[in-house]
Amino acid sequence: MSKSRPINYCLILIFILFFIFRFYNFSDWISFGMDQEYEAFIAKNIITGRHFPLIGVNASDTGLYLGPFFIYFASIFFAFFKGNPIGWAAIGSTLGVIVCYLVYRVGKEIFSQKVGYFASLIYAGSFLVAFYERQFWNPMLVPIFSLITGYLLYQILHKHTSKLIWLAVVFGLAIQTHLSMLIFTPLIFYVIWMRKKDILKKNIILALLVFIILQSPLIIFDIRHNFTNSRAALSLIKNFNKSTEVKSNFQQRKNLFLSSLGRFIWVPIGPDLFLESGQCKELATYRKNSYPEVIFLALVGIGIFIFNNAPKSRSKIIIGILILTLAFAVLYNREIFEYYFLFFFPWLAIILGNSLDLISTRKRGSLITVILLVVFIISNLLTLFTAKFSYSYKDKLNALAFAKKYVREGNYDLEALGECTRFGGYRYLFEYYVGKPAHSYMDSYFSWLYYEEDLQTDKEVSVILLSMIDPRDNSENIAKWQEVRLQYLSEYKLQAENKFGNIGVLILSPIKK
Repeated sequence: MSKSRPINYCLILIFILFFIFRFYNFSDWISFGMDQEYEAFIAKNIITGRHFPLIGVNASDTGLYLGPFFIYFASIFFAFFKGNPIGWAAIGSTLGVIVCYLVYRVGKEIFSQKVGYFASLIYAGSFLVAFYERQFWNPMLVPIFSLITGYLLYQILHKHTSKLIWLAVVFGLAIQTHLSMLIFTPLIFYVIWMRKKDILKKNIILALLVFIILQSPLIIFDIRHNFTNSRAALSLIKNFNKSTEVKSNFQQRKNLFLSSLGRFIWVPIGPDLFLESGQCKELATYRKNSYPEVIFLALVGIGIFIFNNAPKSRSKIIIGILILTLAFAVLYNREIFEYYFLFFFPWLAIILGNSLDLISTRKRGSLITVILLVVFIISNLLTLFTAKFSYSYKDKLNALAFAKKYVREGNYDLEALGECTRFGGYRYLFEYYVGKPAHSYMDSYFSWLYYEEDLQTDKEVSVILLSMIDPRDNSENIAKWQEVRLQYLSEYKLQAENKFGNIGVLILSPIKK
């Protein structure tokens, strides 16, 4: 009985860490931006029966569209929570428990139970991982699919060749969540080649058929729309090295990748969650990059793993994932963001978990391992408790409640001031909490998703002006938006004004002539 207690205590600690990091300040720190807004409108159209798409979301600036799996998956929860973003956020955080379990399970199956516990503890206690798992959007399933794909490849490589069909199912759905999952393609061909003598031809044919069936909505869409996706893919390949298509240089990608390794272990204290994904380019300098010492620590952990596992067949898949991740960081010359490495983070936890296991077997290694884990947990807790959100969901709700006192559906326009701060999901939030605006500043992005009757009227309507001019922005942008603000105030009568955190709300009414 006494031998089971440490295991139970470890499980309890992992669960506590998981819950704290993903649900602390939950209602304030909900991430609902333009990506979530985009997906919410698509899900709404599915649930209301207005449109059943054959494609998913657009893949960044590639011109490619993903398959529709994620958006239909998301629409289930959209319907269950009746379109409330809080419900989506709760699902995003809760799904993290599946990843934590898979990290433990894969670490245990490939190495040992102790490695599984170390890896799961690291993954549960990483502030960076928890930050991304608080977001409900298509990349959120990437860690789950990454672990299952890698584990199936491991099993096939070790003669469980019947798993090939399951691999086709998982990978066929995975590439419909985010294109970063394509990084497993070389590994899939490698494993099939290595086990070609053991894999039955009928299983290869069946796996290929399953994969094609899963991609059939995209294929049908392509045929119906003059091969839009195919032409976009060919254009990417053809123009890969053209200077006009290069959006990032090697130095930028190297710095981002190394910083991501360090941030996985520890994000410096006092981060602003609005900036941490790095998608707000204007305020990128305020993002908390990793310290060189922490990056070095991460590289040492990876080095220990490689040194002790490179010759071993059980580590081939993980080392392959590591090599392909490095190749991606070096060769992919388009713009990248930290969340593109979400597929790698669970494997990094397993790599570091294995390194801690190796350290623990050395002289005084157990003490060193305990110290490292305690410092890791305390450091990440400090980051968690000192974090803030410049444009929190709570402030958004307060702004919406204030605006609702003065307008009703269809009798107002929604406008906003600020650079990246404008893209906070406000068009959907106003529709959900206040009522549809007659016109909004986001219509140029989303009007093609509106299937309701046009609310635009000929008469003048009130204007809700959201002022989110961030003082951290450059002086040129600040001056530009201040000028726009003055223009609105000169053309409309200020009826009411209030500020909630960093979100200013101005209720403007037409000036009677």
